[in-house]
Amino acid sequence: MSTQTTTTYDVFLSYPLTEAGLAAQVARTLKEVGLDVFWHDGVEAGESFQDTIWRATAESAALIVIVPTESPLTSSVAVEVGAFKAWQKPIYVIQAARGSIKLPAFLAGCPVYPLSRVDDVVESIKRGLASLSEDDRDVLVTIYHEMGIPVDQLLVKPASIEMLAREFRTKSGKMASGERLVRELLTLRKRGNLPRRRG
Repeated sequence: MSTQTTTTYDVFLSYPLTEAGLAAQVARTLKEVGLDVFWHDGVEAGESFQDTIWRATAESAALIVIVPTESPLTSSVAVEVGAFKAWQKPIYVIQAARGSIKLPAFLAGCPVYPLSRVDDVVESIKRGLASLSEDDRDVLVTIYHEMGIPVDQLLVKPASIEMLAREFRTKSGKMASGERLVRELLTLRKRGNLPRRRG
């Protein structure tokens, strides 16, 4: 009998259906270095498509947008970009073909890479996912227990995420975004290393 598990996503891959083949290639590159990727064939069993997209958006540390040469990006891509901007998460644009392209306004300011430099994107994402030091992790887990909010609920409470970052800065003396700290908690949970909150 199989046991259903839920993937915790590292990267959200957004693309028009015309670039599904290229998306598969990029997803394969990400998976080869151990990153869990959400793309539009990744709906979890027992979970609706919209619920999976929401969770993947909240969990993922970065968004990769594949921009086609000619056809326009869909409104769903614009919504996904808007969500990642609201979370202040990094967004990377990969061109489907060589040459200059005109980006839509909602991608203004995002770094653009040719497909040949996808490894640079991967390395940047991996650096962003690098674990905290053991001491910093202990501080974070202590704050997590003190706040008394399950990590899944933190994902939908921006004020609590800000409080998490503020408390971490006060107690560790180091700067880290709230999103970065929630990512660390998710990683600990994914590895089975997040202690249960004390009652």
